[in-house]
Amino acid sequence: MTTRAKFLWPPAVAPGEVVAVAAPASPVSQAAWQAGVRLLEDWGFQVRCGPEILHPRAWGAETDRLLARRFQELWLDPEVKAIIGARGGYGSLKLLPYLDLKVLKAQPKRLVGFSDLTNLLMHLHHRLRLVTFHGPTVAHLAEITEDARKNYHQWLTAPGPQTITYENLTVLHPGVAEGPLAGGNLTTLCHLVGTPFAPRLSGYLLFLEDHNEALYRLDRMIHHLLLAGVLKGVKGVVLGAFTQCGSKEGVSAVMTAALTPLKVPVLAGLPVGHQPANHTLPLGAWARIDAQSASLRLG
Repeated sequence: MTTRAKFLWPPAVAPGEVVAVAAPASPVSQAAWQAGVRLLEDWGFQVRCGPEILHPRAWGAETDRLLARRFQELWLDPEVKAIIGARGGYGSLKLLPYLDLKVLKAQPKRLVGFSDLTNLLMHLHHRLRLVTFHGPTVAHLAEITEDARKNYHQWLTAPGPQTITYENLTVLHPGVAEGPLAGGNLTTLCHLVGTPFAPRLSGYLLFLEDHNEALYRLDRMIHHLLLAGVLKGVKGVVLGAFTQCGSKEGVSAVMTAALTPLKVPVLAGLPVGHQPANHTLPLGAWARIDAQSASLRLG
């Protein structure tokens, strides 16, 4: 029997409490920001943010330090119970050297985002042993399905692990495996390789998604992770959406060829990624992948 890894679940968010919107990556358009904030307020949350979420990002370390400081200020605000990324895009990697992990660890918060925010989700998950949440940004909230919104709200307000099963997935390689769940955007994970913040995935079930990448680039990136040893010890892989990356058949062919040598279960079709069906996944939650039932179960 596999021993369950112990990760800290940050406190849940209750109606009337404050959620903060941060822009560690790209700024958000005012229309997308307003639509997302409206939904959060409809759920009864108070929303707090700074002016940087709408401002173009200047180049240079001064900006990176400023955004890291702003992120840390929001995190340390005792009234703020969760931090949600404004949008993905680019730039959150450059904040990582400027974050004071000891200070952040003292006040665990729910962090939600995806795409470029995979940098922060994985960094804080690993270094703080904290459950972080791969889910829609504020800019994406108004575009997702009703089921995805309910799922998002559940993970913001649930006190701890929840039992959720995703069925009717596509089996690319057979097998059964259990372990904590981690992953995110394939391109972003590749950019972490070779840095002090490189992903550590041994023992995990890995989920991946991406957007607007040609098949040959997907093939290059997944092989980059393989050859760098990042996927050594991964217990299973679940693929989410690869939108505007070619046909589903093409993506399946690329990923099957690359991942079969791992000899672990590989499933596809998880409703996660740059699409309306973008469900929220807690990094560090215990999960089971079962090719026989073509399912992924959390909890």
